[in-house]
Amino acid sequence: MFVFILIFILFFIFPDYPLLAKTISVCTNCTVKSVKSAVSLAQNGDKIQIQSGIYKEGFLPITKSITIVGEAGVVIDGLKEKHVFGIYSDGVRLENLKIIGSGISDLTEFAGVYADKVKNCHFENLNLEDNVYGFYLAETTNCTLKNNVSIGNAENEVLGGNGIHLWSASHNKIIGNKLKKHRDGIYLEFSENLDIQSNEAKENIRYGMHFMFSSHNQFNRNVFKNNSAGVAVMYSKDIIMEENEFLDNWGESSNGILLKDIADSTLSKNRFEGNTIAVFADGITNIKFQSNDFINNGWGIKILGNTDYNKIINNNFIKNVFDISTNTKSTTNEFLNNYWDHYEGYDLNKDHIGDVPHKTIHFFGYWIAVYPFLMVLYESPVVLFLQGIEKAFPIVTPIEFEDQHPRMKERI
Repeated sequence: MFVFILIFILFFIFPDYPLLAKTISVCTNCTVKSVKSAVSLAQNGDKIQIQSGIYKEGFLPITKSITIVGEAGVVIDGLKEKHVFGIYSDGVRLENLKIIGSGISDLTEFAGVYADKVKNCHFENLNLEDNVYGFYLAETTNCTLKNNVSIGNAENEVLGGNGIHLWSASHNKIIGNKLKKHRDGIYLEFSENLDIQSNEAKENIRYGMHFMFSSHNQFNRNVFKNNSAGVAVMYSKDIIMEENEFLDNWGESSNGILLKDIADSTLSKNRFEGNTIAVFADGITNIKFQSNDFINNGWGIKILGNTDYNKIINNNFIKNVFDISTNTKSTTNEFLNNYWDHYEGYDLNKDHIGDVPHKTIHFFGYWIAVYPFLMVLYESPVVLFLQGIEKAFPIVTPIEFEDQHPRMKERI
């Protein structure tokens, strides 16, 4: 008797309760032949199941809390109208769809999936191609983007869009996505408390990932490869950056990571390999660089004179042209217990710590930072002669940039 009473209450008082949800099938031979028709028929809590095929739908606004799932081979074509999917309701799920053909406009940022002022949205296993923006989330909360692929059509920074674009979003998760050939792979503006992990951003025109005014975030175990620049973190604080790979971001002014006006953050256990500049530090304060690997970069860390009170501890510097470079002769930054393959000191007491300090900046590295055009003289006879003088008269280089206790063996 109690069960019948409960069903009565659910049916008449809560007509949208999930127990009453139905599944609507969409296929060329079904009663419902288009996704747009299925969305019109659906109620909150319903599921739309799409069978294999190409569905030329145009713009699909979703204003109900529904789930849309595709079988293998489902393609949703936005016909270059507007957004392909516009999400305007909480709790919407999109899964296992190929989404193509967003609109193109100089005035509107059209996307494969656009979500506006919603919470608890979930987008998983989506394959996005030929959209200006892949995902555009504005003022969303507790949304998840997981295991999606977005390949953009960006030809330049002006006309191209971003793979994942978050504006004024909070507590979103960006996990396991692959982003390619966009302006920025991931772009974050005024967005906080994000969990960004295990993504891959490569071959993007500008940055693999770009933070603007986005504090209290973390990104872990991501790969940023062969972008014009790997990552830019700008005008933010409390950022945790751990176990990421910054690889082959190479070009005239390319960085593995650009840190611009950020504070109170941690950069640890990351791998920087094959970048023009592994880390470019401009106006940063109280950042801990710990247990990172800097391997085969042009510059390991380029520190401008406006960086203060940062700690560079227990890192490996191996086969870089310049490990550290700066445009100032004094610093409040601390270098301690790093491994430097250029270190020429000794360890008489066998404690695996060098007995004499290591000078992290050499003559030519300092003057290149002050006058970049001098790079044309790299390894010229005159520079080699001056480097020899430097060993006899080390006062010509900034003496405060020293690791007082360098490691004799690289950290493993």
